[in-house]
Amino acid sequence: MIYKVFEILCSFGVSNVKKALIFTSNRAHTEDEDYFEKLAVAMDLFTHTWSLSVEIQFYFIVPFIFLIGHQLKGGSKDIYYACLSILSLAYHAASPTSIAFNSVFARIWQFSVGMITYFIADARKSNSVFYEPLETVETETEQLLEENENVRKSEGSEKSLWVKSIALVVSVMMMLAPNEIIPVGARDISYALYLIHWPIYAYFKLTYPENTWILTSALIISILLAILVHHTYERWYLRQSNNMIVILVIILFSVNANCINWDQIQECLDRTDPVLSCRKYPRLDGVTPKMTFDDAKRLNKHWNYRDIRDPKLLEAGCVHKFSNENWCEYPGNGTEYKIAILGSSYARNHYKLIIQECRHRATTFATADVMGCEPLAAPHRPVENVVSAQLWAPDCVKHLNMFVDFLNTTQPDYAFIMSRFFAVAEPYDNGPDHLNNDAVYLEMKSQLKKMLPNIKKKLFILDSFPRIWWGEIENIADGIKEGKKTMEEINKSLYDPFNYERGRHRHSRLVKNECGSKCELIDYVDAFWNKTMNAFQYFDTKGFTYFTGINHVSAHGLEHVRPIYNKICSYL
Repeated sequence: MIYKVFEILCSFGVSNVKKALIFTSNRAHTEDEDYFEKLAVAMDLFTHTWSLSVEIQFYFIVPFIFLIGHQLKGGSKDIYYACLSILSLAYHAASPTSIAFNSVFARIWQFSVGMITYFIADARKSNSVFYEPLETVETETEQLLEENENVRKSEGSEKSLWVKSIALVVSVMMMLAPNEIIPVGARDISYALYLIHWPIYAYFKLTYPENTWILTSALIISILLAILVHHTYERWYLRQSNNMIVILVIILFSVNANCINWDQIQECLDRTDPVLSCRKYPRLDGVTPKMTFDDAKRLNKHWNYRDIRDPKLLEAGCVHKFSNENWCEYPGNGTEYKIAILGSSYARNHYKLIIQECRHRATTFATADVMGCEPLAAPHRPVENVVSAQLWAPDCVKHLNMFVDFLNTTQPDYAFIMSRFFAVAEPYDNGPDHLNNDAVYLEMKSQLKKMLPNIKKKLFILDSFPRIWWGEIENIADGIKEGKKTMEEINKSLYDPFNYERGRHRHSRLVKNECGSKCELIDYVDAFWNKTMNAFQYFDTKGFTYFTGINHVSAHGLEHVRPIYNKICSYL
């Protein structure tokens, strides 16, 4: 059980763990990341560490604040701290909500209130202190220590700390009572409870989202564990010397750093895949070899719910240097070429993966996406039997020119067109053998003719592949676990061909007749084809889905196709 919890903590939200480890949790991954949304969804086990990050960052700043204040005397010192507080408060008031909430500079005024209070109390204490000979002080100190020890022993038999802690649990269970409970007993364990409660709550919230009793039990478990941690570990380390604390911090930091990079270390040790051994990036899906069907059920639900809004799939660092708000530029680490990625929401679905695999050679990545719109053709009729937020986009016609302008502006060496098929899979006007009279194909041909001159070396086009029936995704893991259906039967229930063959036929003819060696198709049918079942496969043997409810590729599916992009980026 302990190993299981440890494994979950190590594999869940790697980027968030790293930020917690170096006390930068108060910095959002992206501009769209919202702290209160993360609390409501409980997707991040380390959301609560933002305040620790603010506190630790202040500890790095405060020595410099004191160094300046120490040079001042009398009223000028008070004026200095007052001005510092006012400036910080003004910054807090003038900043956007996310900055005012997270920035340590927007919270210095709050810390300053405590500092000023300390100075006032210290001054009063200094005025009332009188000095005695050292021997008298030492003698009285020894007597006080001896008396305190005797009192502690006598009280220990009457009022055990453990009894107080158990009483605290009873008090918390009275939370629903109408009268206010004074939380005096909670002070001792408050810090341990603060650190412990959220990861436990988030885990149970994700695993048993609708079970109120289990969430209540999670609260009680948090309190009991906080009591245990306080009376064992916390009280122990508070008695240690500074040297021991330094050693302890180094050990804990090293253990956590290894835990965070566990997947990467394991993959470095596993040389069975020469392409992906010692990979540079942690897995996007957080899947580890020892995960179970229950883990698959939990993650399938998460991928389905979050979809392309999953923080792990969002690439940070977008620079809006273009006039079009749908265009972005991301920096690369290389010096060889520029890459453009364009398409529907499928392009956004793949941004991070492509950028990760090509970043070491590309100078920049330019991106442009419009939900529901393909760069090569616009829908000519409503799309049927497709579950999507945008079943038909009449504005896609005007976006055709936008995609051409995007390539004309960015002038990439390589470009990726990433789209689900809507328009390219529409019925033929005159059958599959007469594409020269087919409106969709002619539009694809026209678009390609406009695009290719702006691409210096090569264009990669994601080919069409079978869709998935969204309603069955969350039943995959249970179906395999319970053994009521075979993998073949479950896979068959997910299969939604939706005439994807028409898209593949049009793409094939387009590349062969109009593009030649300058174009290359990326084929997911080959990547997901199961030769044993002789079918397109939507999930792995442990029940982890490769696709989401609106037919995006899940984080697990992206890891499955990573070798494709690793190979492309290695040989560009």
